Amino acid sequence: MSHRWIGRTSALSDEQITALRPAVTTENAPVALTDLDHRLLPALAADGRAAYPELARHVGWSESAVRRRLDELRRSGVLQFDVEVDSGLFGFFVQCLLWLTVVPARLDGIARTLAGDPEAAFVGSTTGPHNLIAIAVCRDAGALHTYLTDRIGSLEGVDRVETVMITSYTKRAAPAM
Repeated sequence: MSHRWIGRTSALSDEQITALRPAVTTENAPVALTDLDHRLLPALAADGRAAYPELARHVGWSESAVRRRLDELRRSGVLQFDVEVDSGLFGFFVQCLLWLTVVPARLDGIARTLAGDPEAAFVGSTTGPHNLIAIAVCRDAGALHTYLTDRIGSLEGVDRVETVMITSYTKRAAPAM
């Protein structure tokens, strides 16, 4: 499972999508962060497109050391690159936060089902009166209505759904360090 909204790659071929996937890592040992890492990771959080020479200047290390360490961090799975996209550029203009109350025995199954939906940009379990949260990304209000009534409404175990339209984002991703 890719854990990403599939609309992000809707304009790409299967070969292009495969080329963008990170290499599978087999290392399971914890990675100790170094002094270089503590300098590199915030620099990448500020500008994930920074080139090796620029990063080397920023952190005060050699370009070869920066390149080698970033390769190590990527292979270990510690460092992953992500791209934020404006869904409107792909023709998806409506985003909606969904708070679902799901029968506990069905929570995992419904979460996995929704995660496979092309409309689902985010799905996560939570605590409180609503135990599942999702962000739906749809082409328009009619598509959202269809998704809510035909798809969400047909899932056995969903007791209640509350919806809130997302009108804008002020912040979406935050640096890990």
